[in-house]
Amino acid sequence: MMTRFVGALVLAGTLLVPSLARALPEMAISPAVLELRAGPGQAITTEITVSNPGTVGYRVSVYAWDMWHDGRSRRYGPPGTFPHSIAQRVAASPTTFALTPGGKQQVQVTLDVPREAQGGQYAVIFFEMAPGEEGGAGRQGPVLAIAGRIGASVIVDTAAAGASLKLGRVEGVSVEAPTRTAPLRVSADLLNPTDSHLRPFAAAIIMKDRTPVGRFTLPSVLLLPGQRGVLEGSWSGTLRPGNYTLLLTVVSSEGQGETLERRFSVD
Repeated sequence: MMTRFVGALVLAGTLLVPSLARALPEMAISPAVLELRAGPGQAITTEITVSNPGTVGYRVSVYAWDMWHDGRSRRYGPPGTFPHSIAQRVAASPTTFALTPGGKQQVQVTLDVPREAQGGQYAVIFFEMAPGEEGGAGRQGPVLAIAGRIGASVIVDTAAAGASLKLGRVEGVSVEAPTRTAPLRVSADLLNPTDSHLRPFAAAIIMKDRTPVGRFTLPSVLLLPGQRGVLEGSWSGTLRPGNYTLLLTVVSSEGQGETLERRFSVD
């Protein structure tokens, strides 16, 4: 997966004319997520490709920060700010480089998992823009400043394969019956009570008199340890008036999950 960023552009002492507006700096990274499995004390080396698909050159600085959450939303901070951090064990090479229009740079990333590590370990590797040398001081006219950063999430599972069963907890399921103007909507509130990350998803089956009449999925979300999240999905098919049953199977990890039953009516 690739993530692309269009930088912010600031002009001092002039209006933003169309020709300059089209010259916004752009940066893309691939992959945007490093999801790895490694045992305590193990070192892993991988690569991230940074590219400049735009028409403006710039310099890039590379550094790692902590990645965590406040219960629901993602949070970032300098190394040592949050628990389960591997940011201090991330080494990137090179840590700074110039990226010309159309150019690419391979950045080697090495992760040294602590020997005492347990469960999930997390970080984000930021790639931050800075003006290139060609925009140096002494030139007259408008001053073009670019700013912004893009991050690659680092997600490391230190548990051995099959070492433990990781299950999320379903805290609630909501079903909104379809109407003439709105589809059937389903949401499931989840908690990750484990010491590692989960990517839960759900499969839904609509039953009428024990016969399936519709199927759909609720796409997965990433939940860090202790984080809450919501699976959401909808179905736009047609249901005749009557009583129905929704079978919702929430899958937490490696095929393990639970099936819940909810009834609803269509007027």
